Amino acid sequence: MRAANWLTLSYVKFMALPFFARRAIIFVVSLALWWFAAMLASMHVNNNLCVVLLLTGAAGAIWSSELWRMWKVFAIVVAVCLAIMK
Repeated sequence: MRAANWLTLSYVKFMALPFFARRAIIFVVSLALWWFAAMLASMHVNNNLCVVLLLTGAAGAIWSSELWRMWKVFAIVVAVCLAIMK
C-alpha cells in the first residue's frame, strides 16, 4: 500500500471518530510533543528546534481543549496581575 493511500485511510478512520475522541487524541499527542520538547531542552539539544516543538505542542493542547476561546478571561487576569504587581 502506498503512503498516500495509507494516509488517506488513516484520515478517514480518524474523522469517523466522535468529536470528543478526536479532540482528546489531539490533546494527548500535543502534550506528548510538548513533553518530548521539554526533555530535549533539558538535555540542551538545539534550542531553536526545542522552541518550535514547545510552541507547537502548547498551541495544539490549547486549541484542542478549546481554551483559546477564553482569551478575554485570560487577558483580564493578566491585566489585573500586572496592575497588582506594578
